[in-house]
Amino acid sequence: MDIEGAKRIILYVVEKTKHRWDQYYEDWENIDEVFLRRGYEQGGFECWKFIGLLKEQGICSINSIGQILDKLDIQKNKKYNRNFAGSISSPLYQSMKNGEYGIEGYKFYKCVENYLEKEENKKGNSFWKLLWYMLVCCNYLKNNYNASFSYFLKKKYCEYKKIPDITDSDFLNISPEDWEEFKKIKKPWKELYGIGENIFDFIVGDIKEAQFAINSFKLDSANKHFLKITGISKLIGDLNEKNVINFLKKLNLPYTLREINKGIYTYCSKTESSNFGFCRNKTICKKCGISDICEKNF
Repeated sequence: MDIEGAKRIILYVVEKTKHRWDQYYEDWENIDEVFLRRGYEQGGFECWKFIGLLKEQGICSINSIGQILDKLDIQKNKKYNRNFAGSISSPLYQSMKNGEYGIEGYKFYKCVENYLEKEENKKGNSFWKLLWYMLVCCNYLKNNYNASFSYFLKKKYCEYKKIPDITDSDFLNISPEDWEEFKKIKKPWKELYGIGENIFDFIVGDIKEAQFAINSFKLDSANKHFLKITGISKLIGDLNEKNVINFLKKLNLPYTLREINKGIYTYCSKTESSNFGFCRNKTICKKCGISDICEKNF
């Protein structure tokens, strides 16, 4: 594997998947819903399906979900307790069912019940914990940041810059360098229960108006797998995020880091394996358009 081979492989993969990853873009005006949908799409939980149920019940908002735990002084004892909130028959959900957490709580219970009724809906390995995180975090945002993730982001940035306010337009035009420095210093995800840095980047990374996100890059398992299978990893050395980003920048490809990141993910992730999956299956690998220069390190 050499630099020219790496450039050819990555360029092919990004262009081959463009029609798919183009669909990942999100609008800034919908950032609060994006927060709910992407923030808890973890551990195999198909949160996007759950969001659909929240919409049907009319409670797909940080404000509505944030009201549910108002009767509890939850921020003083927010740790997940499986005995209290770990099943549909647990005290929390039975109390929701009985109306003790208001109409929003009852509707949230119905969403959970409806989600569990369909076997094809994947819970993943942290379903109940993620729902708890969602309830607690929305309560926190409601009580401290006007029930708005966009307000939270701008407020944190204003604290970092020591300025009183910032418009949406100015915020969305923050430079990638300034954004990275802001993240490094403020670590805004620390206030968001259940949200780590990678998930935080996942939430904001595809906001099409956000200039600060064009160089966001998540070295997820799909990207690592791709780099190892193709042999490109040998040109990088230690596979950490910093090294991969520096390597990709040197290739001078006609795509942003975020677009390259999405292209590789789409081509090589288990989630998209039914559409692509060339790096996941030796048989399908032979049909790949750049199999002649890939090292095929299965």
